[in-house]
Amino acid sequence: MIDRLTVQNTVTYCQTYPTLIHSVYTVADLSDCAAAGSICHTNADCFKTRNDKFLCMCQMGYRGTGVQCQDIDECTTGLHSCHVKAVCSNTLGSYTCSCQNGYSGDGFQCQDINECQTDNGGCHVNALWKYNCSCMMGYTGDGVSQCTDVNECLVDNGGCINRAKCVNSKGSFSCVCPSGFQLVNRTTCQDIDECQLPDKACSINEQCSNMEGSYSCQCKAGFSQITDDLDCSDIDECEQQKPCHQNATCLNLAGSFSCTCNHGFSGNGITCEDINECAIEGMCHLHANCYNYPGDFLCICHQGFTGDGSTCTDVDECVLSNNTCPDISVCINSPGAYVCSCLNGTVGTECIGIANPNMEDATQLPAALTPLAPTSVPVPLA
Repeated sequence: MIDRLTVQNTVTYCQTYPTLIHSVYTVADLSDCAAAGSICHTNADCFKTRNDKFLCMCQMGYRGTGVQCQDIDECTTGLHSCHVKAVCSNTLGSYTCSCQNGYSGDGFQCQDINECQTDNGGCHVNALWKYNCSCMMGYTGDGVSQCTDVNECLVDNGGCINRAKCVNSKGSFSCVCPSGFQLVNRTTCQDIDECQLPDKACSINEQCSNMEGSYSCQCKAGFSQITDDLDCSDIDECEQQKPCHQNATCLNLAGSFSCTCNHGFSGNGITCEDINECAIEGMCHLHANCYNYPGDFLCICHQGFTGDGSTCTDVDECVLSNNTCPDISVCINSPGAYVCSCLNGTVGTECIGIANPNMEDATQLPAALTPLAPTSVPVPLA
């Protein structure tokens, strides 16, 4: 039993890397790939491309992205060169060939063992026996003087079908499939759906499309291939396309984005309309005016009241001494205003006239409601 890696005349395998097929690359340290963001698989090597990118590539006998590598079963896929009279056994990254019982050799070449040459084949010394000569399978001739290799590929391509190529060898032949196909039943090539492999052929941000003998990777919606490396980068729609309304906030997501109307606006983020808070009952105090403006509103207490607009308290002008009542009067506070009540029988807004000379120290009913000066209302800028 001989391992494939020790045999000089074994089949050479080549893994195809679509984006690197025209690139020139050199072997690099695994730490370089790790520093670039790719931790190579145990069965992968790190390579440096001509544009100073570091990539992981699976070693011979493995397939995958380089970050993940899966052993190739050469025995079941037909990617081996064992003799037709040998048994193929898969190993990690390789395979072995061993001749069947009754045959000897290294597994790549197996010859029939002539049991008659050892201990008379088990026959008694006085037993009568005779032998005949016949060429082994894969050879033709009389078996005595000549045995010539049969080129099975000359007849019907050796039975190899569906893109399979017949390769003749001494005493045997094999069907070999092109890249992107695997051998089934030793004679038929079947397309490999790389998109269904456990180790995905494309990255997580790419859409894989299988083709006969190959595959392609295209960036998913919301991603683009900005550089010539293997990865697709997220498109920042908020920065590049500015899809949201001017009164909305844009949030970039992996492969997408979302729009949310700002405070004081309503809508789906693509369209946003100002909310008129003043049309909503109870936004301001009963004794306050509501002023709406884009994205917000303002509450201002009425003249004669103080507060933030959400709560308004009556101003007692009589206590604060900010009234205009004459000295010969009494200030009487009322909600939002005040009145001046003249004393000693005086009347009028200035309490200087006498209504009844015979009435002394008569307290008059409220003579006038002191008018309040209009107040300008600040209007915030939009």
